[in-house]
Amino acid sequence: MNKSISYYLPLLLLLPFFGCVKKNPHVADYFERYFKYQDFIQTEFKDDPVRGILYGNPEADSEEKFYKKDGYLALSFRLSENGGRFRKELSDSPLSVFPESPYSIFVKTEPTEFYTKPIYKITRTVEMLSPEVSVFDVFPMIEETIQHLRKAEPNQVSEHSSLQKFLCHQFDCEIKRENGELFLMYTLSERMKEQFPIAYKKWNKRLGQVSFRFQLFQSGGFTKGWEFYNEGKKIILGIPESPKGYWSSPKTLHLRTYMFINVFGLKIDIRGLGYTLKFSRAGNTDTVNGYYSKIPETTIGGRFLSIFPPGAVNFFIPGNMDEYAEGSFKLLVEGSDGKGGTRFENKTKRNGNKTKVLLTTESEIFRDRFLPFKSSDEDDEPSFFTELGKNIVLDLRGK
Repeated sequence: MNKSISYYLPLLLLLPFFGCVKKNPHVADYFERYFKYQDFIQTEFKDDPVRGILYGNPEADSEEKFYKKDGYLALSFRLSENGGRFRKELSDSPLSVFPESPYSIFVKTEPTEFYTKPIYKITRTVEMLSPEVSVFDVFPMIEETIQHLRKAEPNQVSEHSSLQKFLCHQFDCEIKRENGELFLMYTLSERMKEQFPIAYKKWNKRLGQVSFRFQLFQSGGFTKGWEFYNEGKKIILGIPESPKGYWSSPKTLHLRTYMFINVFGLKIDIRGLGYTLKFSRAGNTDTVNGYYSKIPETTIGGRFLSIFPPGAVNFFIPGNMDEYAEGSFKLLVEGSDGKGGTRFENKTKRNGNKTKVLLTTESEIFRDRFLPFKSSDEDDEPSFFTELGKNIVLDLRGK
């Protein structure tokens, strides 16, 4: 999918829960700040390779945007705020955060090889000063919302909050219960085209090219897990019955991804990509660790680009698609050294309004990547995701 949709996918999974939860001003403050920081990066670096670098996805032709160090490439970004206005700062070394400069990103990239193929080994560190809130505050809110949704009438869900009203204007909303399972359904509507024509065009195209299914469950609790999937232009979240309190404090979550992609005559079937999340708390520090844990089964077929003349596409095309896919998933799950692929650690050190969130991500990616969904940075003004963020914050504030 395009960068915005893939970046906000976890948010889309949690969307139904924001409209019904108990209001929490600290969580609202956190999301308001976070969304503003991301909007600044999106607009400040529009059509600029720096944006891809800051999100940990440098491309071969963007190396000139880095500072060249001894054996690696580096780029540091810090956002400062004064009177509601933001200012950026770029450097070759990590930049500390403090109240006037509450958000920073440092990206270290090492060009190397994996089976003679050029790759980037990337370490990305994000620091943010935050209200005292962490993922451990969100789980009880999700649990409470699940209980509410099970009892609510369909019209109560769609009209409950500004967020649900916003979503149900852009999508046709439906809620149903079947054999104890709750289904929340959002079907792409022509109404979105009126307010967000560019977003509608992208969603409409991608949902026609990709069928996805995400399964989220706790250890030993697959049958109680959620499923998030699409049926054409309809996006569905299925929530089976579970004991009260089941989702209030999970220690481990597992995610399985299934995806079928049909693009440019190429058919890619990805089955069972595994991801694991672990949650722990010690003293005033909350920690989340995430890593890819299972290489998927992959089948590639079709007649790729058979209907296009030479030069009709402007993205990298692997010479051997099966070999490229195998290498990509090995890097993602195992890493070039076999000791671990893409992973992150998120530490929240609680300290009132001086709470610090430290996110460290390690990944390895091919320098030349197959990106058939890459699109222009053109977007609506305001964008769909900007308005989505505003409505989430309004809901959390109880407005």
